[in-house]
Amino acid sequence: MTQTNERAGQWHTGTSTGAGFRQFYREWRPHEENFLPVLALHGSLTQSGMWIELAERIGTVHLLCPDQRGYAGSDTPSGDSCLEFARDALALADARLPGRFVVMGHSFACAIALDLAQAAATRIAGVVLVDPVTRALGSTAPRGPAAPQPESFGTLEEAQRHFLETEEGEWPAAALARFTGDVMIEADGAWRFPYTLERLRRLRAFSASPAGDYDIFAKAPRVSAPVLVFRGGASKRFPAAAVEPLAAAFPAPPKIVLCPTSGHFPTATEPHIVAPALVDFLAGLR
Repeated sequence: MTQTNERAGQWHTGTSTGAGFRQFYREWRPHEENFLPVLALHGSLTQSGMWIELAERIGTVHLLCPDQRGYAGSDTPSGDSCLEFARDALALADARLPGRFVVMGHSFACAIALDLAQAAATRIAGVVLVDPVTRALGSTAPRGPAAPQPESFGTLEEAQRHFLETEEGEWPAAALARFTGDVMIEADGAWRFPYTLERLRRLRAFSASPAGDYDIFAKAPRVSAPVLVFRGGASKRFPAAAVEPLAAAFPAPPKIVLCPTSGHFPTATEPHIVAPALVDFLAGLR
């Protein structure tokens, strides 16, 4: 299926098996590409649809947005390590982005982005982290299996109320409606999350285990590319106390952009801040 935004470009969708399983992706192809392309990796509570609003708002940036293993339109192979997710992402980039590109991750995928930046250092021109999870420094992000929550909702409005009640920060009504419509999946007359609860429990259990490899503070010193970080001002996953230690962990200080009224999803709640800051960052890369 191809969707068109006549002003700026087109959405294309497809599947890839380069990582050894069926992986769905959506790809925003602008009419004019003035920047390096961006491989955008969603967090553990969403899917590739979380990037739709940002891509269309900017218009001129090529975004490749996969559903990661176990999410939405992709299969669920065994394995939950950060390294395996990074290999999946690199396999898709090899197929769709043959040259240099920027990797962007949200939430737990920030660790995946940092792994990818190290594994493909000659191809990664920059790294963008959107509200990374910083458990070591006061984050209240869940460490273990997911808490009980509904399997599905009868209406999209019920799903909106769920996010409004469970996520911090301010949620403008239009932004909340757009976000839920882009990340929830409609099936059999109901709206469900883009993952199974068992999949989320498995991922959280692994990341909290001794084998978990999602520590961004351990990965940051090995990243040589320029880094841009977005933080939600009300975020519980990336509290203010973690900003300075995270910045100090990188070889060169990253640029940090505060989205003051946002919680964990600044791309949805304050895209008017995220979009120009991302474009400015991309404009400075070669």
